[in-house]
Amino acid sequence: MYKFIIVDDEPLIRQGLLKKIKAVTNELIFSGEADNGEDALDLIQATDPHLIFTDMRMPVMDGKSLLRQLQNDYSDKKIIVISGFSDFEYMQEAISARVVHYLLKPFSKDEIHQAISKAITAIESEQSAKAETLNITKEAEQLSLQGDLQALLQYIAGFYPAEKPPSFRSAPLLNLMTSRRMILLTLYDPEDLVAQEPYLERTSIFLPHPQSRKLAFSLLLCDASLSDSKVLELASYEAKQLIEETGPQACIGISGRKTDLKELPQARLESMSALNCRAIADQGQFFHYRPGSYQAGPEMWEGSRDLIFFIESGNIDKVKERVHDYFDYYQGQPAATIHQLKENCRAIITEVKTLVSVYFPVENGQHTSSSLEGVLSISFDAEEIRGYFLTVLTSIAELLKEQSVYSSPNVIDNVKVYIRKNICSPLTLEHLSNLFYISPSYLSHLFKEKTGENLIDYVNKERIERAKLLLRTSDEKIYKIAKSLGIDNTKYFFRLFKKMTGFTPEEYRKLRVAEKRGQANGS
Repeated sequence: MYKFIIVDDEPLIRQGLLKKIKAVTNELIFSGEADNGEDALDLIQATDPHLIFTDMRMPVMDGKSLLRQLQNDYSDKKIIVISGFSDFEYMQEAISARVVHYLLKPFSKDEIHQAISKAITAIESEQSAKAETLNITKEAEQLSLQGDLQALLQYIAGFYPAEKPPSFRSAPLLNLMTSRRMILLTLYDPEDLVAQEPYLERTSIFLPHPQSRKLAFSLLLCDASLSDSKVLELASYEAKQLIEETGPQACIGISGRKTDLKELPQARLESMSALNCRAIADQGQFFHYRPGSYQAGPEMWEGSRDLIFFIESGNIDKVKERVHDYFDYYQGQPAATIHQLKENCRAIITEVKTLVSVYFPVENGQHTSSSLEGVLSISFDAEEIRGYFLTVLTSIAELLKEQSVYSSPNVIDNVKVYIRKNICSPLTLEHLSNLFYISPSYLSHLFKEKTGENLIDYVNKERIERAKLLLRTSDEKIYKIAKSLGIDNTKYFFRLFKKMTGFTPEEYRKLRVAEKRGQANGS
């Protein structure tokens, strides 16, 4: 059994970490906790633990200072650094202090179990063979290499500034990165990838993505004397090999050729762009990056308005049905790409976030659905996106269900609410009748009976009222006002406005401007 302590300035994080550690191993005994480096040193002196879990950002004495002190006074202690920051400076400090593992928050039980196993192995190894200097040296070299690989991975993934590439310390990586041309391959597999640890090969570096078990980078390093065509040929061969090893469902995006370490974040964007440009149904293929390769996609799915309505009304079954219709629509379009699917997902989620903000204002406009962008950035499979999209939208529908937006027992009241909220969209009798599960003829009859006016007259009245407001409060061109109200025919808008107000739109705007001036002069 081995004793351990936890050093972190957040009590809840300490509790959560302790719970995870107890859940994955019974080989460790908890000896205490501290909320800063100074208290941790006192605790270490009192309890003499084998293993130390520590954060980097802490008051009084931060993690960097603690690591330095531990290196000087307690070099036999095993350390697992846990931090929410992928700053290479921290990684360098961790490497120099012979840290066993570097975990980025949030981390899974498997990752903490892996870190603990690694720590225990290191403890047992040193206890049984302290005299073996060669083994200690090899361990330090491996740790240095893993630190370099992790730093390279974090840099490529965009977790710290592109203008500050890592400086490597391990001999294998220094040798491999010297005088090379580089191409980055991004591998995506709808199933979890088998390899989940970085590793070196003769001319390539495999780096599993830190946020997705379905995504990995393979950095191909070629001799600087090779021509561009030969480098691209080698990249294609490497892609074929990766697909053969991974499975026929895998896809790969290939960046352009790079000659400098600082270009690798751009290489990531290029390789992911190549993946996004593939057709939704494509599998087992690789795609080279082509600047400006995004193409116009199919028309926006016509059911998006209905989907938004069912979300707002809290109709979860209909939300699920429409989400499946949406993805089936794009998967049925042979020319549709992953990029186009994602862009239309973004358009829908933007409307949903606007809708949610009406009922639940949040500072800085941040909503839980913002996490969808994170998923879209690292997912290249329609079914994975469908699953997350479905989870987000049904959750929001469940939330809005409590608002009872369309819960009146009088269907006409609900119809009127919908008309007022969507007056700037095309509104037809057929569309309204489909939304509220009533035949067009009966809806028309019922609306006339309950309100005393025809449904289309009511819609036009609401539109003209909105048009009057826009004419009074904006300088927008009249044809744009008409279009914003769902009326594409400007001449029809003029006739309708004149019929309902007695003025043309220009006359109404001039009259209101004159009234404002008169009121200002009178005051």
